Amino acid sequence: MRQGDPASSVCVVLAGAVRLSAVLPSGREVVVGLLGPGEVFGEAALLGGGPSPVEARAVGEARLAILTAGSIDAVVHQSPATATELLRLLAARLHRTSAALEEALAHDVPTRVSRRLVELARTHGVPHPNGVRLALPLTQEDIGRMVGASRESVNKCLGTLAARGLVRIDGRRYVIPDPDALARAAGTAEETLGA
Repeated sequence: MRQGDPASSVCVVLAGAVRLSAVLPSGREVVVGLLGPGEVFGEAALLGGGPSPVEARAVGEARLAILTAGSIDAVVHQSPATATELLRLLAARLHRTSAALEEALAHDVPTRVSRRLVELARTHGVPHPNGVRLALPLTQEDIGRMVGASRESVNKCLGTLAARGLVRIDGRRYVIPDPDALARAAGTAEETLGA
């Protein structure tokens, strides 16, 4: 789905991952979400359509259930609990978006990179002999788009994290030896800046 295309359906991620991004008026692309199984996008279709505010692109292989606004109306009519679940999913997305905006405004790049890696380990990580491996192939540019930073800044942060043993880079995959240690490091960086 491209940004600006008419929003005519809601999509549920059944398997894999979908990246949501938006191009700002400045021309800069920002990743606004990385969705996994059970998550929903295309909610603009529920609001009467209009242009999609984001581009949705599969990261690797993904499987989706595509529901037209009309079919959602029929499902909600037959099962009102579905409406409650859709509202819960959309409210969770709004909460994550607000938290990401607050983080972008309140934290430095190393803290944002560390926190995003912890979140990715939680949502898209798989057990690995050396910790948790991110299942998604991500470039430094991808991570930069997620945290609102340049590739160069992300490269520097990842180098520092790797030197501290908090992140290992295995091709285009990242291994987090100890997500809790990385989360503590992100908290420590934040407290040091605030002091």
